[in-house]
Amino acid sequence: MTAAAPEAGVREADRWLDALERTYLVPEDHRVGYFDRVAALDMLRCGEEVLEELVKAGLPTLGESGAEWFDRFDLFNLALASGSQISVPEKAIKYALRWMHRGPRTWTERLDWTFVVDLSCPLDTCGADPEWSHAQMLPEAVGGELYDWKVEPEGARMVGDQLRYSGPGPLRFSGNVSTSGELMELRSPVLRKIIEDFFAVGYRWVRLPEPLQWEYQRLLDAGVSPCISASLFLAREFEAAGYPAITRRGWLLGMLDLSHSWVEVTDDDGVVKPIDPIFTWLTEYADKPHPDLAAASIGSRMNRLLPAAMAADGLMATHRCGGRDVTPRRKTMIRRRLSTDGPAGSAGAAGTASTAGVSL
Repeated sequence: MTAAAPEAGVREADRWLDALERTYLVPEDHRVGYFDRVAALDMLRCGEEVLEELVKAGLPTLGESGAEWFDRFDLFNLALASGSQISVPEKAIKYALRWMHRGPRTWTERLDWTFVVDLSCPLDTCGADPEWSHAQMLPEAVGGELYDWKVEPEGARMVGDQLRYSGPGPLRFSGNVSTSGELMELRSPVLRKIIEDFFAVGYRWVRLPEPLQWEYQRLLDAGVSPCISASLFLAREFEAAGYPAITRRGWLLGMLDLSHSWVEVTDDDGVVKPIDPIFTWLTEYADKPHPDLAAASIGSRMNRLLPAAMAADGLMATHRCGGRDVTPRRKTMIRRRLSTDGPAGSAGAAGTASTAGVSL
């Protein structure tokens, strides 16, 4: 019994080291030290000795030895590659995707949600003449609606596709929203071939900083494709083939980090249909997903997608103060409603999702 423990420890370290070799690490020009050593251990749950081995093997850090800071995207992607089943990202994704085993009716039925979006200035003291904006939610694009919403403090207004406010923050946008969907098939053989070729390459899904995702060719050349990158690439390919297409930013409801992007393309039947390869890949992380769900995400409108009035490479929220642009702190919570005391809808099990401005 006592002799087996070191051997088991070696196997555990080797598994994590193998995962590190397979992990796409955030390039230095986009790397940010976000988690200290304690937070990294809490996220990976690999043990102090294994983390030390990972650092020696090349897991990037910032700061002095013993007081390192780790990039949160590196830790997340490493955890998913590990297959440990005990890391926070693995357990969180499996929990968030637990609905995927249900049947097709549940992918399109009306769902009601309550949301809160908080924006605040990242500076110690917000500068003069502060201005704020946030992209408009577009639930009507998936057969839903936005209702009973408000903004605090008062004075915000919708200008075009943006909610805008001039004055001191923080800013809170809250209310209720419904989503629904429709099962559709992609008819165009040309579009289907483009998508098949995309999947055939074998790109890996990873989470990365949004500005890095805008450099989609850089990432595709490295064999990885997060949601913004996939959307930008596929939209370009669809357009080149003569099919009108736009990228869309929004939210994947139920995920813990729910900012998301996909493509909307006009099919041969004249109907605009969503194409979401990341949704397809996420089924691989779910526990016993429905066998038809992955295919349905190519062409169908799903009730777990909430569109925003913006492109994939746009900014969800902006802030300006003191004569300069700064990225606002953004926290979004979207929770499944337990009751439907607003417009008619269907009640369901509660679920939560929040993000600090991260895209899948």
